Amino acid sequence: MAASKRGANGVAKEGEAGPATCKDTDEKEGPSLRSEWSSVLVLVVLYALQGVPLGLSMGSMPFLMQARMSYTAIGIFSFAAYPYSFKLLWSPVVDASALPGLGRRKSWIVPLQLLSGAVMLLGGAHAQARLDAGDALGVTLAFFALVLLAATQDVAVDGWALELLSPRNVGWASTCQTVGMNVGYFLSFTVFLALSDPDFCNARLRAPDQASDGGIVTLAGYLRFWGWAYLVLTLAIAALKKEGGRPRPAPAVDNEIFGEGAALCLNHAEPDGHAALHAVPLAAECGAAARHDVEAEHSAAAPTVSQAYWQLLRVINLPAVKRLAVVLIVCRLGMLPAEAAAALKLLEKGVSKEALAALVLLEFPMEMVSAMVAGRWAASGRPFHPWLLGYKVRLVLAALSTAAVYLFPSGAQSLTDAPVAFAAVAALGVATSFCSTLMFTAMGSFYNIISDPSMGGAYLTLLNTIANIGITVPKFFVFAAMDSLTRRVCVDGSSGRPLPGLPGDTCPASAAGHSHSAPAHAACVAAGGECIVLRDGFYTVSALSILAGLAILLWLRADLPRLEALPQSAWRAPLGKKPRPAKDKEL
Repeated sequence: MAASKRGANGVAKEGEAGPATCKDTDEKEGPSLRSEWSSVLVLVVLYALQGVPLGLSMGSMPFLMQARMSYTAIGIFSFAAYPYSFKLLWSPVVDASALPGLGRRKSWIVPLQLLSGAVMLLGGAHAQARLDAGDALGVTLAFFALVLLAATQDVAVDGWALELLSPRNVGWASTCQTVGMNVGYFLSFTVFLALSDPDFCNARLRAPDQASDGGIVTLAGYLRFWGWAYLVLTLAIAALKKEGGRPRPAPAVDNEIFGEGAALCLNHAEPDGHAALHAVPLAAECGAAARHDVEAEHSAAAPTVSQAYWQLLRVINLPAVKRLAVVLIVCRLGMLPAEAAAALKLLEKGVSKEALAALVLLEFPMEMVSAMVAGRWAASGRPFHPWLLGYKVRLVLAALSTAAVYLFPSGAQSLTDAPVAFAAVAALGVATSFCSTLMFTAMGSFYNIISDPSMGGAYLTLLNTIANIGITVPKFFVFAAMDSLTRRVCVDGSSGRPLPGLPGDTCPASAAGHSHSAPAHAACVAAGGECIVLRDGFYTVSALSILAGLAILLWLRADLPRLEALPQSAWRAPLGKKPRPAKDKEL
């Protein structure tokens, strides 16, 4: 492909300086992945530590809150994940500043993880108390602090990943992230949810005469455990792993500053997973004569905070980035209601937390396998091919999951009660997990291909921030819409007719109101009736979202190949000038 592009644009004549000099560079040179095992291990551990608070805030906590609070309150709790969606606001500060003597990345990673450990040790009891009191705002604020620390750490870890791994292996950084985050998420979701469930602990882990109405692990105890783990692992990384990494690449060149030769080298960079990281050094090499006079100005030193913010504005102003941002924001709308609320609706139908934890347990090995498969698949140079396939299948699975919840028999608590229904839910969960991980890893590989390494982790943070906005921001509106479109009424237990004279909120639409322990539901029972669902907003919201997802798919099929075919220069914002309006003809 590179040769054909050079032919189309004209190869420099013999004896002339030009892009042809770049052709001799072997992009496959560099250490093997096996030789960088220590860096891979460090990245997996760091991403796993990030997955711990995320597994709680996005996994376990909605399940624990479901029996005490409404879906709207659970939607409010989704604000706890917002730091991951808006970390771009402070990422330039992280990327451009450091403590002397500790290293550019470890200056942030080490203090933040030590602070995270201290917050878990000292704030675990408070979070438990707010949960027991049904205080959605209090629980949200507690986890907002933890996620804020993890999101800030993620900025530094993303940048360190680009420096720890060689250009040949940097495409595996997204696989390290997928594996690590899934391990942390699995421990905080599946393992914690099972160990905190009294039914699971009484049936599996306790002797019959030691049955209790509580789980083996509480939220406070789990946070204390990870608080100590954070402290120990952070100190070990600080002492044993040097900042090191490959030299920081030269900044992206401007055609008007460095000359035509440098610009042509950038235009010929191929998006194959390696050229993305070689494009800038190659351009600097080809335009060496032109850049000699300004080399001191564009040194390998970290940019100032103001320069980092200006560079982010330049990147955001790129037409290619704008188009990718639209893709990242809308691509999950079709399956979000089904994936975010289906498990909660099963709890409402009577499924035990033990059974749900067992279903999630089946997904974990599939996530590990799919991360490796996606890493190899995406490394082929066309990451959008597996991503788009995952989107199509995931949209179908969202429709099937919605139907499975609708058909699931009420009152079936465990596998023995409804083996076929549980098997269907398990199969859908495993398939959804595979497709989700496939899409996540493939998109991460594309990020690593197009990211400008001269910006450190800021470029990756920008793309991850936009992607997270597409998940966290709509969640509140999804749960609020489910509550507003749901209608329950109190009916006579024998005739099925509505009971007159009861307040309008006797059977609220929320999941908490449907619980037999809720005061509102108790009023209905005291009047000799029971609450039934006349209209469940979950199915309405899910169906409308799937239809929107189908429309989005038609657009994605046409636009993604064009994005993938763009030259490397379309994703790089040159230094030295203020952002200027981009021209559509560049794409």
